[in-house]
Amino acid sequence: MSDYKCTLWPSGEVLTINGEETLLKQLKDAGKKIKSSCGGCATCTDCMIVVKSGELNLSPQTFEELRLLGNVFHITKERLSCQTRITGDVTLDITAHDKSTSGAISAPKPPKTIVKKREEVVKAERENEEKSREKPSEDWYRHWENEGEAGNDPSRPKKLGGGKRPRPFNYSETDDTDKKDNE
Repeated sequence: MSDYKCTLWPSGEVLTINGEETLLKQLKDAGKKIKSSCGGCATCTDCMIVVKSGELNLSPQTFEELRLLGNVFHITKERLSCQTRITGDVTLDITAHDKSTSGAISAPKPPKTIVKKREEVVKAERENEEKSREKPSEDWYRHWENEGEAGNDPSRPKKLGGGKRPRPFNYSETDDTDKKDNE
């Protein structure tokens, strides 16, 4: 196989890459820091690159790549560099691979810890206990027993779903239509 030009975006640096090896291996050999926690086995999506131009000059997506990224390359232009080989000149965006991480996985920052004084904690516990002992608000406490507009007045029945009463299902009508269909 012959060598092809690979332009890295946004720096504009041009590398000569052959089509026999994957982009991940060749970019790492060229000294570029590309994240990859799976070592090129297509299980992590860390080595994702964005194709700026020359998408027709790439190898077809493998099953492993489709399993991870789905079939949205025509929208996102993202490929896994560990599964991609080039067959022509391409321009790639590798800005997602920050030089400060040096190819290592960065752990998420832990959330800020809020430290309260013992007095504040005890005070909050007391307030919660007092609230739980209080009788619930008069508006909602056993509200179904309260006599309201419809209340327990037998002359005014409760409205069901939009003011309509449910119709009973008539089984004899459906049996007659089934008999007509069978005849």
